Amino acid sequence: MKNRNLFKYIGVAFLLGAVTLSCEDSIDRENLPVPYAAIGGYTNSDDIASGNLITKLSFEGDLQDKFNNMTSPAPVMVAYTQGAKGQAYNGSDSQMRYSVENVSQAITKLNAFTISFWMNSANTVDPAIPGQGKGAQGIFSIVRPTEFWGGINIFIENPDNAKPDRIRLKLSVENGRSAVQWKGQSIMMNIDGNKNKWMHITISYDPVTSLVSCYLNGEPASNLTGFAYAPDEGVTGSAKWFADNPGGLNNPNGAPGYGEIQLTGTNGKAVLGNHQFQTIPPLNNGSAQDWATSYAGMLDEFRIYNTALKSSDVIALYKLEKDNR
Repeated sequence: MKNRNLFKYIGVAFLLGAVTLSCEDSIDRENLPVPYAAIGGYTNSDDIASGNLITKLSFEGDLQDKFNNMTSPAPVMVAYTQGAKGQAYNGSDSQMRYSVENVSQAITKLNAFTISFWMNSANTVDPAIPGQGKGAQGIFSIVRPTEFWGGINIFIENPDNAKPDRIRLKLSVENGRSAVQWKGQSIMMNIDGNKNKWMHITISYDPVTSLVSCYLNGEPASNLTGFAYAPDEGVTGSAKWFADNPGGLNNPNGAPGYGEIQLTGTNGKAVLGNHQFQTIPPLNNGSAQDWATSYAGMLDEFRIYNTALKSSDVIALYKLEKDNR
């Protein structure tokens, strides 16, 4: 009798279990994970211009480039912290930090390009008394060992003491193409009200139009200066670079555009978090400068594309990365 009751209880338990599993299976099938809504036609940031994305450093505790166009990092006191998306590169205002990398020809032969990253900076300070975190802070440079400046340089320029809340983020390029007379060109993003905040930076160059374009948090950046005949109040979004003296903002001299870029004199190296002349020892033919320093802020999701991204792709990139996608 006891055995018969035991079998009865086991049978009931089995039946209840089967019903429960059947219900759970039904619930799972009816409540599949809700897919993310697409942004600009993309659901993942890596899908944007995926065939043109040549470098991606996410700084998840290392300096690994997803595409292996930056390799063999030689870090100097590099550290990491919480970032805009996972972990981030953590600079310092008291200790020199940077990394020297081997780079492939995918980088040293860049022509059209887009460079994007998240940054969080307390700004730089007046280098009247030289020291770490004072003066122009190097962020990225493609090394040219026989020249003072690298082929492509991104850095925070020395501060404007009249505007202590302003971050002056600068791109400079050295074009070695023989037809170019004005070989060194630059542009500066004057960023106000964003100290100690994560912000998304995108800078692109299109050799067909000779336009350099700057974006802040996905939108065309305002108050761009630092290029030939820039007005005092700056311009918004884009500016044109010229191969010779345009004679004015509207090019009354009829100078040709900057056009195709040739990064001459490179040696397959790049510096992340510093200038090429501020490393120990310097990677160029110069020496350390009192007005310059390694980067003291934070960086995240550093990307290089070999094309000038469309503005719609820039806003999608910002929104997707902000959404951790």
